[in-house]
Amino acid sequence: MATVLGIELVPASVPVTATVREAAAVLTAHPVSAAAVLDEHQAVVGVFGGDDLLLSLFPRYLDELRHTTFARDDPALLERRAREAGEEAVRDHMARPVMVDVGASATHVAEVFLHCEFDALPVVAEGRFVGMLGRSEFCRAMLEATTPRREPQQPPSVAR
Repeated sequence: MATVLGIELVPASVPVTATVREAAAVLTAHPVSAAAVLDEHQAVVGVFGGDDLLLSLFPRYLDELRHTTFARDDPALLERRAREAGEEAVRDHMARPVMVDVGASATHVAEVFLHCEFDALPVVAEGRFVGMLGRSEFCRAMLEATTPRREPQQPPSVAR
């Protein structure tokens, strides 16, 4: 398994020819919130995340609304939209990628996470996809690396 900064990367990716249904299956099968969309050379051409999935399943205007308590779900309409969206090309729903190189420093990775909308980033080596790095996993690894380890306490010996 590939790593960056000692953190195990997640192999969540789909080809650019995938459907939304195929990309959704990858998202739900991996513990990251986005999957890389790859061309035939394994270069990252996009990112497909949970927001992209929601926007593909629901009407586009939903992204513009701030209050939807007035709206009532139409199960038949939602089911039809899910069927239609599932067959659409992932390339029509993906976002422009923000990536980090496999040799990036922790400071650079933190800066990229702070300035992008994604909770998972594609990691590349020489322009080719290596794996996805989740924000939570990155933070956990940084906390573990900077927290002093405590020696286990020995129970007091009992005098006889």
